Amino acid sequence: MQDTRSEAAYHSTKLCFLILTCVSEDEYANSLMHDPGLTFRVPLHRLPMRHRKSLTDKTPPFRPLVCGLLDLIIEFILSHLMKKFPHELYELALGVVLRVLCHQKRCRLRLSLCPWKELWAALIALLKFLHSSDSALIRKFDLFALATQAVNILNLFVTFGDTFLPSPQSYDDLYYEIIRMHHVFDNLHAMALRYSTGENEFRESAVRLSAALINVRAIGQHFKPKVEMWMESQKLSTPTQDQILEVVRSHYDSLTLKLHESLDAYERYAERPPVAAFLSSILRSVVSVIRSTTDPSSIDAHRMLLESTAPTTPTSPSALN
Repeated sequence: MQDTRSEAAYHSTKLCFLILTCVSEDEYANSLMHDPGLTFRVPLHRLPMRHRKSLTDKTPPFRPLVCGLLDLIIEFILSHLMKKFPHELYELALGVVLRVLCHQKRCRLRLSLCPWKELWAALIALLKFLHSSDSALIRKFDLFALATQAVNILNLFVTFGDTFLPSPQSYDDLYYEIIRMHHVFDNLHAMALRYSTGENEFRESAVRLSAALINVRAIGQHFKPKVEMWMESQKLSTPTQDQILEVVRSHYDSLTLKLHESLDAYERYAERPPVAAFLSSILRSVVSVIRSTTDPSSIDAHRMLLESTAPTTPTSPSALN
């Protein structure tokens, strides 16, 4: 999924995300992925970037498969924030995350090994990128819709995180990350206001983004002054994370949030015309490759016909003895 520059690689990655979409909607598949008794090591190659070296963890811990799935999507989000932005793939990736979270909320699953902090950081990095590149991206797709997808995943954690996050500490960590990066949400809100007040094709989408940002911005606006007052009273300039979290815990009760509707709802996968056309093109490509790389004279057509039409006879219990 890391190489999406060529058309073939892009289509391959899109097909992978469509498959993961179907898997993450299936209850049986979800129960297997989330089963704490079924753990696997999932090595994941990570591309070298400016802030890190190439890293492949050859001995990752044993975890449920959903943890590896989230690792994969986090890595995709962080490694494709580029000029040739594959927005369609990001929409599919965030859709997979939403489906997984909906299953965890519905079943009240608390998996301590899921990379929640990394997921929040990746979502905020995506939002920061969309804001900083809005002038270039707005001409290519509706970036407000994608930003709303990412913000609503954070809203799902804020509103329902107590039903599936592994501990109160995880919930505190979520608030800390939102407070620490509050400027990203404020900048997004300013951008949404700029586009929602004028006559343009993205006006309604910008209004929806502005509405989605209400809670995450309220968290920053509520806690930031209280942290600053506490710092002033303690004569501190650089508080630690634990000190900030202590202030946050003592002021949860005075925080008022809006209850967003349908955060845990999604449109189920269906092979609508665009998807059906894409799958048909993939199939034609596979057939074309097979025809160009296979020597017809080497195929025993008669044997293949017999194998494909041979009736399958069930094995009797006596034959197994």
